[in-house]
Amino acid sequence: MSSPYELLKQEKEEKDIYLPKSLELANSLFLAFIQKNNLIGLKLCLVFSGVKSQIKYDENNAVRFNVDTLCSVMNITRKELSINLKKVIDIHFIYTNSEGGLGNTTPIHSYEYVNRNKEILIEVSSKAKSLFTELGKGQYSFSSANAHNLMSLKHKHSLRMQLLLEQINNFDKDIAKRKRYTLGELNGYFGTNYKRYVDLERKILKPVKEEIDSNCSLTFIYQFIEEASGTGRPKIKEVVIDLIQQKKIQGKLL
Repeated sequence: MSSPYELLKQEKEEKDIYLPKSLELANSLFLAFIQKNNLIGLKLCLVFSGVKSQIKYDENNAVRFNVDTLCSVMNITRKELSINLKKVIDIHFIYTNSEGGLGNTTPIHSYEYVNRNKEILIEVSSKAKSLFTELGKGQYSFSSANAHNLMSLKHKHSLRMQLLLEQINNFDKDIAKRKRYTLGELNGYFGTNYKRYVDLERKILKPVKEEIDSNCSLTFIYQFIEEASGTGRPKIKEVVIDLIQQKKIQGKLL
C-alpha cells in the first residue's frame, strides 16, 4: 500500500503537465487525424508528443492523466473530451516499417475514466508511442510547431491552417515564407469541395484568419492571382499565402 507521501507525489505528477513552447510533430501520424477532421485526437497527439518527458507509460502503453489538467492543456472542456473520445479511437494510421512493409494501427487504442472520473487512462499503440517518444528518429519526417498556437484554436480548419503556417515557417531562412495554391489544392488540404474561390474565401480563409489573428503569433495574409481569359473578366488561377509574425495578440505583447 502506498504511503501518504507517495500518493501525494503521484497526484502531483499526474496534475503537473505542461507543453513546451515548441514541440515536434510526426507528420504522417498527425495527417491521419487531420484528414478525418479529428481536432480532439490531433490535440491529444500533440499532448503525448509535447509532454513525453513528463509522463510514464505502464506495461500496456497507457498513461494516466488528471482530466481537468488534460482539458486545460488541450484548451477544451470535459464535455468536448468525453463526446469525442469514441471518434479518436476510431482513427487508423497507415505506416511503412523499416523493411518497407505496410502496417495499420489505431494510434489511440482505448480510454477509461478512473478515480471517480477525476482521471483518465489513455492507451496508445506501440507504433504511436515510438513516434511520440522517439521524435526525429527512423524513417519518419517531423515538423516543429508552436504549442500555444495549436492549442489555442477551436475550429478544425483554423488548426489545419496553423499547421500549414508552421510548415511555411520551417522553410530555410533564405526562402520566402509564402506558398501558392490552386482551388483544387486547398480543397484537398481542407477536405472541402468548393467550386469557386469566393466560396473558399467566405467559408475558410476569412473565418480562419479571424480566429488565428486573435489567438496565434503566426498568422497570414492572402492574395488572389488572376490571369487574362480572352475578352472576358480575368479568372483567379491561385491564392498566394504569406506568413506574418504577430508581435501582439489582442493588444498583448508576445
